[in-house]
Amino acid sequence: MLLVCITALVVVPVLSLPRGANPKQANLYKGSQFQCADGSQSFPMEYVNDDYCDCQDGSDEPGTSACPNGSFYCVNKQFKGQLISSSRVDDGICDCCDGSDEVGGHCVNNCKELGAHIAEEAKKIRRQQAIGFQTRLGYVADGKAAKARRDQDIAGFAAEHEKLKQELDERKAYKEQVEGPAKEAKEAAKAEQEKIEAEKKEAEKEKTKAAAELELGRIDKDTDGVISPDELLEYGKSEDAILPYDEVSFLVEGGEIESATLVDMIQTQLINRKTEKERVEAEEKKKEEKRAKKPKLRDIVPTPAPAGDDEEDLWGEDGKKIEKQPLDEFDDDYEDMDDEEEYEDEEDDSVAPVRNTVSYDPETQKLIDVFEEAETLYNEAKNRHDGVKRQLEDVRKLNNIDFGAEEEFFALKGQCFEKRDEQYTYKLCPFDRSDQDGTNIGRWDSWEVGADGVNRYNVMVYNKGNSCWQGPQRSTRVEIICGSENEILSASEPAKCEYAYVFATPAACTKVQDETEIHDEL
Repeated sequence: MLLVCITALVVVPVLSLPRGANPKQANLYKGSQFQCADGSQSFPMEYVNDDYCDCQDGSDEPGTSACPNGSFYCVNKQFKGQLISSSRVDDGICDCCDGSDEVGGHCVNNCKELGAHIAEEAKKIRRQQAIGFQTRLGYVADGKAAKARRDQDIAGFAAEHEKLKQELDERKAYKEQVEGPAKEAKEAAKAEQEKIEAEKKEAEKEKTKAAAELELGRIDKDTDGVISPDELLEYGKSEDAILPYDEVSFLVEGGEIESATLVDMIQTQLINRKTEKERVEAEEKKKEEKRAKKPKLRDIVPTPAPAGDDEEDLWGEDGKKIEKQPLDEFDDDYEDMDDEEEYEDEEDDSVAPVRNTVSYDPETQKLIDVFEEAETLYNEAKNRHDGVKRQLEDVRKLNNIDFGAEEEFFALKGQCFEKRDEQYTYKLCPFDRSDQDGTNIGRWDSWEVGADGVNRYNVMVYNKGNSCWQGPQRSTRVEIICGSENEILSASEPAKCEYAYVFATPAACTKVQDETEIHDEL
């Protein structure tokens, strides 16, 4: 038995739209009656494209230029549909690539060529997206690994910081505990030393006063208690006079001199001489110690030449041989050089005035040593504590930066990218700053959040750059797009002190689009 299957072909009629009608409004052109798109009125379908504008919204004349607010739809097969203004219909200019906006067939249909170009561009973009996406996967892996290390570092630094803080508190408490007794003992020793020094000074003063009164006896030879000008001048002429002649000459101009005045002057002169003597002695002692530490040139023993080696002859510019001298013949030269060096040292030396230093008894010195050791241990603990604290703060600061939903933008941190145009060189250092020829035009602020509150990681904001002349602080807005490489595609200043970049990076390649999606975007 032969079975024959017969398939019935059902033909679905395709609705034919009027010229220029938008397929999205196909329901308007069904049936025998037409209703305006705004619903304002209806009339027979024959009124459509009759070159007379019946609808206020222009929907009844999609294929003519009768309605000023109408729209003509270019089908543009093998390319993409396009809406143009009805005023451009039948104006002699080919606006649609398929030429449908001009009757008469004088327009060449080049939609296929345009479609092929767009398709090629779409393929190129898709290839770039594929490369960028693969790079992004590496960025994500590296970013997440870096994030894990930072989290680990934070935990380690935090534990170490807590441990060092406890040690620092203990060191501080101990330092403060031993500081009081040491301070009291030092102050007591200082007070005692000052008392001794005051008594010593007073005794020295009495001693110099006695010497001054004794010297006064040399002046007042007639022991009448009154110093005449002649007596004073006679005294000033003696070689061992304590008061110089020029001083006594000045004094005699006033007539007789009171004994008390002369005693004070002699006493002051004696104190000055003693102070100067102590200064000179201290200076000489310091120089002697310095000379003792410094080796003399004459004390430097030259290394003898190896036995058997022939010495190389020396020849002068005139071609004559220079006779060599034994080393000991240079002793005088060494003496002179040493003296010169000592003289230079003396010129540079400056000895501070002699000051009394406090000497402590063994018990006080022990308290001071204990405190100084405690202070040293505290400072060492503080340095360790502060160092770890800074490290912890630095890692936390870095960890608080939003490097993307998958840490994909971490790869850009620490890098800088430049773009040169006809006038300026722009530089972008992601998560740091933006520059224009070295001028700061913005420091990293944040990602721009969309109106819906969602951060799509597609716009970076850099604020608080250098101020413009009589203007605001400079700022930069960076649009982030997918690219196979990291680069600034464009840089501009759309408004005064407001800059705009377009920056391509693999980090923004979240997916590889279908060619149809890219085609639609293009």
